[in-house]
Amino acid sequence: MARILFAWELGGELGHAMADNALAAALRARGHRIAFAFRELKPLGYLDDCAAHDVFQAPISLTEGKDAGLPFTFADLLSGCGYNRVSHVAGLLGGWLALLERWRPDMVVCDFAPTALVAARALGIRRASYGNGFSIPPRLTPMPPFRFDGTMEPARMKESEARTLANLNEALARLGAPALESLAQVFREVDEEFLTTFPELDSYGSRPASGYWGPGYNIETGVPVAWPAGSGKRVGVYVRKRVPQLDSLIAALCEQDHRVTAFIPDLEPARAARLASPRRRVSERPIRLAPLLRDCDLFVSHGGSATIGTLLTGVPQLVFPGQYEQYITARRMEQLGVGAWFTPDDDDVAQKMARVLGDPSYAEAARKYARGYAGYSPGEQARRIVMRIEEIVAAPSPWTRSVAGGADAILAPTSPGTKAP
Repeated sequence: MARILFAWELGGELGHAMADNALAAALRARGHRIAFAFRELKPLGYLDDCAAHDVFQAPISLTEGKDAGLPFTFADLLSGCGYNRVSHVAGLLGGWLALLERWRPDMVVCDFAPTALVAARALGIRRASYGNGFSIPPRLTPMPPFRFDGTMEPARMKESEARTLANLNEALARLGAPALESLAQVFREVDEEFLTTFPELDSYGSRPASGYWGPGYNIETGVPVAWPAGSGKRVGVYVRKRVPQLDSLIAALCEQDHRVTAFIPDLEPARAARLASPRRRVSERPIRLAPLLRDCDLFVSHGGSATIGTLLTGVPQLVFPGQYEQYITARRMEQLGVGAWFTPDDDDVAQKMARVLGDPSYAEAARKYARGYAGYSPGEQARRIVMRIEEIVAAPSPWTRSVAGGADAILAPTSPGTKAP
């Protein structure tokens, strides 16, 4: 069977690890060997079923986001993540090349991992981009802007992209790898593009004809937690403790006397004690959402995969975006009329929560959106993705293996090697 590596390089939140792990588990159940190369390894502590996978720390920029300026395009994002200096991007590429040459996968599934895509291309490894609209930009030159809250002159966009591409190509030349004609080529030359969103939630709003696979979310895993008994609205909470308004959120949940089930990783004991009560249950592990969503009146989150999954069950949303990708999702939710969201300086949590819970138009809009995708099944989406991956890896491997030595006796790549960084 095949060796499949999941690469996660940029972005945060538990959703990346959970989505990758769900797909990896389905592939492993079919006999494939799995490796994770993740930017954050801590989320694996919440995923008990990934213990059999090989795990690597992904190469990441230590200066990520520092003095990067305001990003408008994917090229700007890359510039803020190491692509602003040739030596830095060469180091990132060298790290990915070394990792891939060591483990020698038959395929790399890249979840917001553009440098892994470039490295896999250099080695001739089959590869797929996997993620929502933000992490997979439209394959256009120049790459279009994703921002709502500002404009960028076309000349500046072209200049930013040209500079980023020049740095990447010089790094590739140092490593003896072929150059790129455009940044869009990174995403165009893949064996498959798993764009896991819907058009209404696409970060870029609209793009040339694309095959949307639908969002990948899992509401069936996690510890079982029931709604507390009694009357009152039922509110699910999935946020990180770094939310600037966390204390205001806790106060609103307590003052309005809702029934609450919450997962807030690493919540301090004092805050957990303030929130916990017979009417409010706080879990130390991710919660199994499926049985809760049937009766949920409001879901509070950051705007990640859990937000999209719960919206598809017709639940109104209250969103605390922690980064720009989530901010875009929050704006899309607002446009759909299914919820409200907060800027970092907006602290009026009680009023917005009461508004979304008290105004029936939010619940009606959420149910209308869910009805539009009533036939959609995340399980069927995962099955189709697994089948497509197996079609791709059925082709001859880029690596030469010894039949006598078994599946793990790998001898040499059949593609040209690269120079050491």
